[in-house]
Amino acid sequence: MVDSRKSLHAKQQRRRANGEFAEEQDTGLPSGDTLTDFEWKRLNNAMLAAETNIIMDPDVADCAGYATRRLDELIARPAKPGETDDMPLIIENLRYDPQAPGGSHADYIADHIEAAYAGIPVKAPDRTQLEQETRQHILETALDPNRELHKLGLEPVQLGEHTNAYTGPQPEDWVGDYDEEAAERRYEAAWKGKQTKKARYDAATEKHLSPLNDDMRDLYVKNVDRGLINGSAFDDKMAFADALHELQEDGWNPEKGKEYRQSKDFKKLEKQLLDGRKPTRRYRQLRDALCDNEREYRYFMESKPDVFDPNEKVEKPFAGLGPDVGQAAMLRLTAKHRGIEDAVRLARRDQSIEYTVADAKTHTFRSDHDELRMTYLSDGSPYKPEHTIITANGIKPASVMSWIHREKPGSPAWEQRARQRFMEQNGGDWRSAG
Repeated sequence: MVDSRKSLHAKQQRRRANGEFAEEQDTGLPSGDTLTDFEWKRLNNAMLAAETNIIMDPDVADCAGYATRRLDELIARPAKPGETDDMPLIIENLRYDPQAPGGSHADYIADHIEAAYAGIPVKAPDRTQLEQETRQHILETALDPNRELHKLGLEPVQLGEHTNAYTGPQPEDWVGDYDEEAAERRYEAAWKGKQTKKARYDAATEKHLSPLNDDMRDLYVKNVDRGLINGSAFDDKMAFADALHELQEDGWNPEKGKEYRQSKDFKKLEKQLLDGRKPTRRYRQLRDALCDNEREYRYFMESKPDVFDPNEKVEKPFAGLGPDVGQAAMLRLTAKHRGIEDAVRLARRDQSIEYTVADAKTHTFRSDHDELRMTYLSDGSPYKPEHTIITANGIKPASVMSWIHREKPGSPAWEQRARQRFMEQNGGDWRSAG
């Protein structure tokens, strides 16, 4: 099975490694302008966010791979200041694409893409070609082509021009007698879908945030989306809120912990217990997450954690959560339920850790491992990723909550957490995996 998120990410990595992007990044740029790594990362994160949103929407999950391939074809680079944004044309190109599902499903896909690229202007490889192709898509599938063409500033339907879905009058004999009810039907369906989703999210958010006191709620707001330009997925937000609630019950205060680690007493103790070893990035990551007082630091060091390899690369383990609070909260929760050794494993994104993976197509969950297995790019060529690509920026917090709490896959506790997570994120009926 092809995981299009892996394929897209892998293809982009391979093209950069081969130098193929070097020319593409300069194509069509205004004279003297260059694009920063941040601008490219922002664009790549937007594409991954768009596909993730589509995958997690049961109504259109099947279209995620196709939509992402089309985005990859239609977007050449970020737009520079002063350049025309081609994203409105690209969104309508996909909304009316005859190869994609029509009706309200097309609007769902377009909405997911629009949300992911909000505030990120882009340029197509050839705007003229994009305008022509988008116009043709609208002629073939729109219920009211003239209205859609007018919105984009494109030429109206010409006399004799063939349209598949549109049966109303041409511009020259326009009298407004087309089927307005049919033309508005899908807009009404899309609007209802948005309202239903918003109501579901609002209710779930209130449920998960209401137990938090003012200090914890402030930590949630400041850290839940840190590290991801387009924000965390909804189920990850709720998982983080649940982690903060549990740690609130334990009396966790990260500011006091930080003050302790900056004190003279701690620095003296640290020098003594390090006993000549040099602090590494991994050591600092776990120390700052787990050691807020002398007792915790002594326990941490007595456990002889495997955190002193100076050559170890440290990646952000949790998508979207800030390093000083978000990462610390999830690692601290892991150490509480599974011990320091497993907290180190999670920080390393150990391949043996079980993730709870949603299948929006069948409304089921399964338990999976972060295995290095062969996958395939969209062109059919094999690719073995270094790490399972769960999101753009690390492990999904929601995906490891059952593992953190030692809930055995298929157990009542596991089923309850999976059911709640799925219904809050997607709505609809949830079925246990058969």
